[in-house]
Amino acid sequence: MAKPTPHIGGHRLRRRLATTLVGLTAASALALSIVFLGMERYVEAASLGTLLEREMTYRVRANTVPAPGDMQGETLRFYRPALGGAVPPYTLTDLPVGRYDELRIGEQQLFVLVREVGPGDIAYLSYRDDAIEARERLLFLALFGALGLLSLIGLWVSARLARQTLAPLDGLVTTLHALDPEVRQQRLALPERDSELAVIADALNAYMERLDELVERERAFAAAASHELRTPLAVIRGAAEVLETQSPSAPLARIQRATERAQQDLDALLWLSRAGDAPAAETLRLHERLQPLCAAQIKVEAITWDLHPCTVTAPPGAVAIIVSNLLRNALRAAPKAGGVRVHLDTQALTVEDDGPGVPPDELPHVFAPRTRGHDGGTGMGLYIAATLAARLRWSLTLENRDGGGARAQLRFHL
Repeated sequence: MAKPTPHIGGHRLRRRLATTLVGLTAASALALSIVFLGMERYVEAASLGTLLEREMTYRVRANTVPAPGDMQGETLRFYRPALGGAVPPYTLTDLPVGRYDELRIGEQQLFVLVREVGPGDIAYLSYRDDAIEARERLLFLALFGALGLLSLIGLWVSARLARQTLAPLDGLVTTLHALDPEVRQQRLALPERDSELAVIADALNAYMERLDELVERERAFAAAASHELRTPLAVIRGAAEVLETQSPSAPLARIQRATERAQQDLDALLWLSRAGDAPAAETLRLHERLQPLCAAQIKVEAITWDLHPCTVTAPPGAVAIIVSNLLRNALRAAPKAGGVRVHLDTQALTVEDDGPGVPPDELPHVFAPRTRGHDGGTGMGLYIAATLAARLRWSLTLENRDGGGARAQLRFHL
């Protein structure tokens, strides 16, 4: 059965490429943001450290006596207990000599420098900037806003770049889907600029060339085999005709019908393999011809027929093979005589049986070659029937009936 052409646009490779580009863009922007924040914090701490060192050196050299606490500024405060003045907080007096960045005392964030001027003479200098945290929050918002905007821009650019990059591949895939498997000697045009795709197209062309050679060998073999089969059939048919003129009998008539049916089957199978010309189509009144067409291969009397007027144009041999395979499978599955029913109308031929039906896990594969059921079939009947139906532009379906058994339906697309 023909498979639907898959959707080309928006394939996974394009999405993966766009996602990768966006991810790389976002990761790069995030890494740069982290580096920038780190450098900003480092520069700020270094600048404040330098400021505190200079201010501490100036005040120590000038022997500046710290002003009382209520007279010191809100930003910079100096304590030197040995000279009197303002008393430092207990938190500062517990600190060893050194510099402390972002020391938190209560809700305040301080930069503190502790220096030992002499034995028992410790100086403390603290710097408080309430705007630091506000500036940092603003900086974080700006960076993350820029990161989001950059991600959106990267998404648009990545999608556009992915489309442009994969456009030649989309064209190649579209061309592949447009190839007709029934036509030989088809080749792909090699892309002029994309060397990678040119390599793929060249490899596909080489594969199609080998495939054409294989098909031609198979056709030649099928044509030779058909010639070898036609000869004994013609001999058998001629001998039966001679014997019938001398002494007509029912067995001879049956031999003639069987050889004629074998000839039709051979023509249909050769058409199926594309090794021979298409058998001549005829205007068939199926409600009159259906039973005679199948009589040589199955017992038509074991089937319940409900035939309404229906006329189609098709090779008789192909119709006989399709219907006979459907009826043969139904007869194998039916537990007793009369368990197979055939209904024919202007739209379709329906075959129903009272058998056990098809296991649900096997139902999707019943038309695949060499799919054998539990009734002793060869596994090729339904495959041949479905393929011949497709060549006639008919459709063949098989399903389980609600009340048990199976239903095959051959729909005529007139």
